[in-house]
Amino acid sequence: MKQWMRYLLIFLALLPILILRDFTPDNELKYLSIADEAIANGNIFAFFNHGVPYADKPPLYLWAIMLGKVLFGKHLMFFISLLSVIPAFITLWVMGNWCQRYLSRSKTINAELMLVTSIYFIAPIIVLRMDMLMTMFITLSLYTFYRMYMYNHVTEGSGKRSGSNCIPESRRYARWRWLLPLYIFMALFTKGPIGILMPLLSITLFLAVSGEIRSIGKYLGWRCWLLLGTLSAAWFTCVYLDGGADYLNNLLFNQTVNRAVDAFHHKKPFYFYGVSYWFSLAPWSLLAFATILLGFTKKLINTTLLKFFTVIVASTVIMLSMISSKLEIYMLPCFPFIIYGTAILLPQLKNNKWVKISVMVPAIIFIIAFAGSIVAVRVLDNISLPDIVHNLWAPIEFYTAILGAGGICALYFVLKRKSIENGINSIAISMLLLVFAFSFSIPKINHIIGLKEGCRRAMEVAAEKKINNYAYYQFKTGDNLDVYLGKQVRLLDGEELEGLKGTMLFVKKKYIARDTLLGNAVTGKENQIMEYGEYAIIPFE
Repeated sequence: MKQWMRYLLIFLALLPILILRDFTPDNELKYLSIADEAIANGNIFAFFNHGVPYADKPPLYLWAIMLGKVLFGKHLMFFISLLSVIPAFITLWVMGNWCQRYLSRSKTINAELMLVTSIYFIAPIIVLRMDMLMTMFITLSLYTFYRMYMYNHVTEGSGKRSGSNCIPESRRYARWRWLLPLYIFMALFTKGPIGILMPLLSITLFLAVSGEIRSIGKYLGWRCWLLLGTLSAAWFTCVYLDGGADYLNNLLFNQTVNRAVDAFHHKKPFYFYGVSYWFSLAPWSLLAFATILLGFTKKLINTTLLKFFTVIVASTVIMLSMISSKLEIYMLPCFPFIIYGTAILLPQLKNNKWVKISVMVPAIIFIIAFAGSIVAVRVLDNISLPDIVHNLWAPIEFYTAILGAGGICALYFVLKRKSIENGINSIAISMLLLVFAFSFSIPKINHIIGLKEGCRRAMEVAAEKKINNYAYYQFKTGDNLDVYLGKQVRLLDGEELEGLKGTMLFVKKKYIARDTLLGNAVTGKENQIMEYGEYAIIPFE
């Protein structure tokens, strides 16, 4: 199967969910609200969330969201999703080209399916975040460095640097010298410091462990620093002109140095990534761990490519562990190198019992999930099952049966046909089929995912009851509902709940029972409460 056809099939598996899904009320609506505010106020480099400076992220991703709003007149989930989908496929393409010397076509398909079905690779394709865009630029930068590195070694070894046969490649090398810092800057311009730290650290440490640190100027020389410095200076100047000195200080220090040393968000212990790895890379975390560990013990990591991949992953994990702010998604740029390194090593370890077991474990879990779903539905009699289960277009057993079938096929291929490769494909394909099948339930569960339907209903009720104000209580991102409501949503404190009138109030359902002030305020209004997922909307006339 040709590469473009494989990518098309993966895209089609994801397409329904990219079209049908509602925006989540937290980060996704926040990005949309910030983009709307920037368009309204004419800001390009300095962003604000309801008047509060938002220097958390560089502008590239927000620019793309703003472009979509300008082009279409509204925010389209599909258009914004392309900011993750396209970078994901470019990352797959780059890794495939990079590793083609070591991977046959079938092994390349193996690697593609493993990567695209890793939990924290497929999730940022579906969820609106800029991490996949940064991952693409980081991958491009490291690939460009590797091509420069191999060019220098081939030409030095063969003495053909000035030969006529080297002219096309030498022209490429001249371009690579500028592309390397450009890709690094674009990674920085997408997500922030990690975008520049990961490639610079990986390149430097790789040259150091290779005993070639003195050659660093060939790769990170004056051209690199000139371009990085010029582009960064231009960016910071524009930030200063658009947002002022305080905003620039927030961007350069509060969101970088302070967040790295003593995070005010997502503060986690040093060992966080050692724990999160197992579910972030699932269902391939056990396989990757076993394969790479065996690769070390059997001294199979003996090529320049595998050594470079090892340095990239090791240096990045150590760096991220030393930074105070931690999230599972921050490991995303490492995943292509872990998965493709695993795929390169697998043919030499396909008969190893631990490798076989590491493929069989997720297969068995999938089968157990199918059997468990049958038992759960019968025992619980649909009473205690989550709301989302009752809104699926097919019985829960249908979805788990897809995984169960993949698990059975995987066990058959591993145990009977002695094919690790087909076992992996069976698991991965069943996961993509599950996503595709689940996508058609999205219209029925959007009221659980987001608040678009809730806001539409709130506006209808407000019009009927002649209510003019909207407010929220006890959740952080309620002000971003202005994306749907078209007007400001006010944060209330507990004292304002008493005697509240002329307001549609958005709250989290759990606080109605937990918060005495809120509970007292809604007494007598139980029949008017509109529930949407974890949220409730209450009219106060």
